[in-house]
Amino acid sequence: MKRSMPALLCAALVLCALGNGFAADFGAVLSGEFTASGGDDSSTAGSIALAPWLSLPLGDGGLYLSAGITADFSDETAVIPELLRLEFSYPIGPLSFRAGRISWQDPAGFTAKGFFDGADISLDFDLVSLGAAAFYTGLLYKGTAEINASPGDSRDYFAAFDWGDFSNTYFAPRRFLAALYGNFPGYPWGRGNLYAGILAQFDLSDADEQFHTQYLLLRHTLDYKMFDLDIAGAVELENTDEDGMRAAFALSAEGGAELPAPFRNRLSLGVRWASGDGPQTAAFFPVVMEAQGLVFKPFFSGTMVLGAGFEARLLPSLSAALGLRYFLRTDRATIVDPDIDPDAKSYALGLETSGSILWAPLSDLSFSLEGGFFFPQAGAAMLDDAPVRWLLTLGVIFSF
Repeated sequence: MKRSMPALLCAALVLCALGNGFAADFGAVLSGEFTASGGDDSSTAGSIALAPWLSLPLGDGGLYLSAGITADFSDETAVIPELLRLEFSYPIGPLSFRAGRISWQDPAGFTAKGFFDGADISLDFDLVSLGAAAFYTGLLYKGTAEINASPGDSRDYFAAFDWGDFSNTYFAPRRFLAALYGNFPGYPWGRGNLYAGILAQFDLSDADEQFHTQYLLLRHTLDYKMFDLDIAGAVELENTDEDGMRAAFALSAEGGAELPAPFRNRLSLGVRWASGDGPQTAAFFPVVMEAQGLVFKPFFSGTMVLGAGFEARLLPSLSAALGLRYFLRTDRATIVDPDIDPDAKSYALGLETSGSILWAPLSDLSFSLEGGFFFPQAGAAMLDDAPVRWLLTLGVIFSF
């Protein structure tokens, strides 16, 4: 009987784990999320997911496997399988190696983050850590990977998942990512950390005009007593046959402080800005589409967000948070929303308020409640009759 190479590899890994004295660990996570929202139209959605996991120690390294199946009740009920994580890791002295479907984040923190298929190698020399990574995105599930679609990607990418058209409606856009990065602790100040790197994104779609991008990424974090500061920036080069090479820019900054109180807390202020499409710049194009709000959800391209937040650990098992975000656009074309006035010259989009509660009565059981309102009349770029939007989400997670 013929056996596939993945099957033989898995069998060998299981035998290695058994040889280590049945040191394997396993379990599962059962989660549910239910959402109600309103504005122009009210809607409800929900999903239930089961994700078994297995951890195998392999000498100084190990293998972690997690796969899941989700029942999504948004528009039409759909059952969606997904390989969540498949990570082989092994350290050799100062060298650390990870391969498979692994979690990775770019040095700036807002260009590429999530799970990717590929490998990451890093060298730790105490005073500096250097690394290299290479990833492919075309085997990820598009609904969770949220890879940014370029103009050449198939329209099927935006279609709902359909078992009858699996190959066209399941997978994320095909990209190859290559990165070199470094972490320099203590620079330029003793209490800070400097992160720097370069990232290249290659469009592997079948489009006649492919959309390739390159990024220079910088970030600095600083902790001093009760204060913290996080500043990051990116310079992007976009290459297209039509427009040639154009530059785009992005910046984020957030500062926080712990206030005197009988419980742990953090008050924060921040700003996120990404260039829009204009005569001097292109719209910043991150690899991953990340919503910038809870209720109002523009992506980072062409967006500016002023934010304030307060987080509190009221009890060991109870946490709460409040947030304010004011949205602006940095051009008049990138952000698309049905409530934006096409004739408005203003860049102000509106104000969002949000709050959340997390209760974990047991180590393997937690409940979350999150909600918010978006007020379009606080921004002059919206239509005069644009309604207030709201969203409420209840989540439950049980591990066993």
